[in-house]
Amino acid sequence: MQKLPTRKKLNDLIINIARYTEIFMSCIITCVIIIMIFNLIIHLPETLSTTIENDGFNQFLSSALGLVVGIEFVKMLCNYTPETVIEVLMMATARQMVVEHLSPINTLIGTFAIAVLFAIRRFLVVPDVKKANDRKKAHEDGED
Repeated sequence: MQKLPTRKKLNDLIINIARYTEIFMSCIITCVIIIMIFNLIIHLPETLSTTIENDGFNQFLSSALGLVVGIEFVKMLCNYTPETVIEVLMMATARQMVVEHLSPINTLIGTFAIAVLFAIRRFLVVPDVKKANDRKKAHEDGED
């Protein structure tokens, strides 16, 4: 058996540390998201009572969509595929457009950006072969 050079061992160690750090950070972010979801639910009655008066709904929507983007981000950290990266970018762009009430030009640019992301996902991202086969089989079963 051939010994790995010290540099290769060090590179492997660094890569493993980075992987475990990502997993650890994903766990921390997930815990914070869960806590924030409970916080959002607890403050829901206050939000509903002040919705008309002080933009309570916009604050609620901003928080809720921020949590959705956070969930998508954790999914991306755990499963880095082009699909998950594109999903995170689409969710973040859509959240920005909905919450910030952008100018018409910025809304048009955001819509164009989401359309480009959809096109990239549809035409440039190669789907996982197993997922594609499962979808094809489910489609064929539905036609019979």
